[in-house]
Amino acid sequence: MVAAVRKLEPHDAAACDAIVAGLPEWFGNQQGIRDCALAVRSHAGLVATDEIGVTGFLTWTQDRERGVAEITWMAVRADLRRHGIGRSLLGALIERLQEERVHRLDVKTLSERAAYAPYAETRDFYLANGFEPIAELDIWDEENPAVLMRRSL
Repeated sequence: MVAAVRKLEPHDAAACDAIVAGLPEWFGNQQGIRDCALAVRSHAGLVATDEIGVTGFLTWTQDRERGVAEITWMAVRADLRRHGIGRSLLGALIERLQEERVHRLDVKTLSERAAYAPYAETRDFYLANGFEPIAELDIWDEENPAVLMRRSL
């Protein structure tokens, strides 16, 4: 499935919240759910859509002066995972960032030190899309170690 990708609009927030609610394996932390809800209402973002509605989203922040961007949140509806929607969202973001002369894209996700299978899929997605693990980080809590992954653009 190739998704149509467009800018995240304020009216998309509820659909993004519903996607998050349908992914408890990835969004089981209440603070993370609140942070994601805030991001879809305040960060730059993209949504993937089909004839029914929003099928996935991603948000990011950007430091234009340094030419660096960071994916803050990304999710695809549970029943549509592994259909190219995440790849479409990421591809659209990369194209946009390259036009804006951004040279580096970062993302933080759960480290393999956590040994939590759903996030192995997440890391595999980023690895398959050109990201490399750069550093292990202890920025969340003891049960949720992070890994910083980076892709040059």
